[in-house]
Amino acid sequence: MVQLKLKEILEKKKVSRYRLQLLTNLNYPRINQLYKNTAKNISFEEIEILTDVLDCSIADLIEKSK
Repeated sequence: MVQLKLKEILEKKKVSRYRLQLLTNLNYPRINQLYKNTAKNISFEEIEILTDVLDCSIADLIEKSK
């Protein structure tokens, strides 16, 4: 299963979901889906935005668990 580590990254960087919304221009419900790993998919554009704003790599953001 593929999951986002968005919650961990935000906690580490002390960034709130609301602040991430302002920085990325993604709507809050979408940020919340990504944060809680309830999203069914994620676009390349969203990955690029998140990695740029959070100054992290794709490998930092996404993990594959068994």
